Amino acid sequence: SAADAKPLPSLTLAQVAEQVEKRDGRTFIFDSNPRDMYVKEHVPGARWVPYDAVTAKVLPADHSATLIFYCANPQCSASPHAARSAVALGFTNVYVMPEGIFGWTAAGLPVEKG
Repeated sequence: SAADAKPLPSLTLAQVAEQVEKRDGRTFIFDSNPRDMYVKEHVPGARWVPYDAVTAKVLPADHSATLIFYCANPQCSASPHAARSAVALGFTNVYVMPEGIFGWTAAGLPVEKG
């Protein structure tokens, strides 16, 4: 479809780290990695949502909220898939963090476990 052809806007690790710091209540970060990876380490405040389970129920009610999706690394297609599902549900501020959790930890950024 035409929606699939449109590239998703992406955020750098630094931009996402800034959002994590701010915790403004209007930015939601979603981890699309397998559950065991999420439990081992994830971006602080990130919610675990499998890439094929992105539904209106797991997303915020506010369609103008900022949604950030990530998975493992730039080669992983889970977060773009998840992000496209959010766009299809009518969300207007949807981003991916291509570096994923591997890039995040390699940059020495803080993680949460569990």
